[in-house]
Amino acid sequence: MQNAVEPVEKEALQETAYREIKLSIVEGTFPPGHKLSEPELAIHLKVSRSPVREALVRLEQDGFVLRQQNGRVVVAPLDLNELEQLYIVRANLEGLATRLAASHLRTIDLDEMTARLTVMRRHVAAHDFPAAIESGQDFHEVILRACPNAPLAEVLEHLRGRITRFRSVVAGFKDYDLERIEEHQKILDALYARQPAEAEAQMVQHITRSAATLIAKLRNRADKADNS
Repeated sequence: MQNAVEPVEKEALQETAYREIKLSIVEGTFPPGHKLSEPELAIHLKVSRSPVREALVRLEQDGFVLRQQNGRVVVAPLDLNELEQLYIVRANLEGLATRLAASHLRTIDLDEMTARLTVMRRHVAAHDFPAAIESGQDFHEVILRACPNAPLAEVLEHLRGRITRFRSVVAGFKDYDLERIEEHQKILDALYARQPAEAEAQMVQHITRSAATLIAKLRNRADKADNS
């Protein structure tokens, strides 16, 4: 019986290590280029080195970390070309997810999205931009939750995790694009009207525009850093 339990416990520890390290990378606690030490992570997470090692392998496969020639593992850099490519994929896939979810979204779900949008407006008015971005993510989460295609939702969840690394940097900027709020409203209006194709089109436009704005801000920041 003990032998049957051990693999389950090992998998759970590995999953916990993976999620905790990934969260630290996404939130910027471990910035790009940060060296990830197996012994230090194991002590911090209160696990053995084996789950940490396996978690780092997964994170390498997912593009969150890089393994250098000397064997050291570091947090992957923020590559704007990669971000642009990620957004192209996300725009089309999330548009599809929106169309598929449209007939499954109940009125109570749409009302929840309305509430999320109201909270977003409130945060923008208070100049709490990280909170506004989080409310926007909650808005999208309702759609993904209703998407009947589980593999599609899983792919989007992975993409959003990688994109959030970049978004966390922008959350520190002292502005917010009010157009994003109105774009969310157009998506919501189409869903209330039970127009799947229109909702899909609005979602694709929204994510495409968000990508252009985000990439422009990050490039501008990089240019200022190079010229300083």
